[in-house]
Amino acid sequence: MAEGSRVLFLAALAACFAASDAFFRSSSPGSVNLKPMPKNPALFQVNTRVVCGELSKQLNKQATLDDYPDEDLAKIAEDYDMVYFLGVWQTGEFGMKKSVKLLNLDPCMKGLPKEAACSSPFAITDYSCHTDFGGDECLGRLRDRVHAHGMRLVVDFVPNHMAVDHPWTKTKPELLVQGSENSLGREPQNFFKVGDKVFAHGKDMYYDGWEDTVQINYGNPAAREEMGNILKKIAGLADGVRCDMAMLMCEDVLEKTWGQRLAPFGQDRAKGQFWPPAIKGAKGVNGNFQFIAECYWDREYELQQQGFDFCYDKTLYDRLKLGDAGSVVGHLKADLNYQYKLVRFLENHDEERAADTWKHTDFHRAAAVISFTIPGLRFIHDGQHIGRVRRVSMHVNRRDTVDQDVKDKGVKPMYDQLISAIGHNEAIRDGEWRQCHVTPSQDQNPSFNRIIAHAAWKDQELVLIVVNFCGEESTGHVILPSAVGGIVHGKNCKLEDIMGGHALDKKGNELMGEHGGLWMKLHPWESHIYKVVCK
Repeated sequence: MAEGSRVLFLAALAACFAASDAFFRSSSPGSVNLKPMPKNPALFQVNTRVVCGELSKQLNKQATLDDYPDEDLAKIAEDYDMVYFLGVWQTGEFGMKKSVKLLNLDPCMKGLPKEAACSSPFAITDYSCHTDFGGDECLGRLRDRVHAHGMRLVVDFVPNHMAVDHPWTKTKPELLVQGSENSLGREPQNFFKVGDKVFAHGKDMYYDGWEDTVQINYGNPAAREEMGNILKKIAGLADGVRCDMAMLMCEDVLEKTWGQRLAPFGQDRAKGQFWPPAIKGAKGVNGNFQFIAECYWDREYELQQQGFDFCYDKTLYDRLKLGDAGSVVGHLKADLNYQYKLVRFLENHDEERAADTWKHTDFHRAAAVISFTIPGLRFIHDGQHIGRVRRVSMHVNRRDTVDQDVKDKGVKPMYDQLISAIGHNEAIRDGEWRQCHVTPSQDQNPSFNRIIAHAAWKDQELVLIVVNFCGEESTGHVILPSAVGGIVHGKNCKLEDIMGGHALDKKGNELMGEHGGLWMKLHPWESHIYKVVCK
């Protein structure tokens, strides 16, 4: 080769390598310059199987993630920081067979045809994007589109188990909890056989196993390493994981559930917590990666200490369902650093639909205003915001039409107002937060105990939230926290309800407690989000 040609060839080769390097760097979520998340981000959950099923009917072909409309992502991005695509991973034949069996047994699935059945998204055979949805390349393109709209992409991680037909039952049985023929005979609901080996179904320590799953053996260091590597892979494809039943990985829970089965045949057993090194490893791949724990049994603080960014707040959900103002106020007195790491929700794929739980629109609105104006991650489930009432089983890929499913037409405008109000208010999204002091009226009416009030502020922007969390009229004085005194003291203040409705003109000193505070008489379940403008 002539010298000049050689120089040109080497220059071209260097350019190709540079372009290739740039491509892979741009493809890595960790290299994307995502904007910082606010203190109180909002997440929208999409049921991938359902939306791809609906798109498949519209397009008359199997829809992939590439077919998810960009205009839908743009609409979500108007109000949300994260979008969670539930159920993107590969599942197997056994899960499908189980789902077909459930069609006539599960009330959520009654009346649906056989073609509606699909494997549970929590019985995973491979952490690769499902072939029906286009594989990992499609998932990568979805992530890029999500990023283009300024959001983060969240997917599932199921740490406790794999599908019963996962290849490990044949290729790496030592990574799974095993039993004996005696185990299978005594507890056929908790064990199953593949070839000459008996395996345990995935389970928690209180209930029998899930028959479409096989339990991972976290007593085996190699199993922990494999699961950590899976998380690293996911960190290269997405920006966060919602970790199914995350508390099952706590060392004492594993011990109570499985005991000696974690170290069969005298093998050395792995010690210590799984999550801290696993989280560190994933964040090493993608510094923006977020860990969200589905968490029960009062394990939220423990998992936060192990590295989780957010943990489900099932306690608040249960107290809001009861309509018990006192217990809600008590729950919100917890340390703020703890509260900022909680996930606030009124429904998700495991719970009943919010419009079915809070059947009275004003009660629903009151619960929503409380849940989504306090510190933490705001979790909205697809369909919640329009008032769907039928819960979608994890074993089907379809839902009723909107006309069939929505009973209360007042839910959608309520959520439109609320989500717009909180999604575009920096005090609520990214400010400081404190509870307000509520005192009785001059007649000492005890109904003041049913008023829940708190304030959020950032710089000079101040918001006051007041809710009568009761089905009866309540009265009382609301006093702003002392921390906002510098914003309102000595000023004339206008309280404008950004959910629509009335405005109030008040002296700032009165809002801080002069003359008893801001006196309010509230109808049953009445709620307000006041923007406080001071001059």
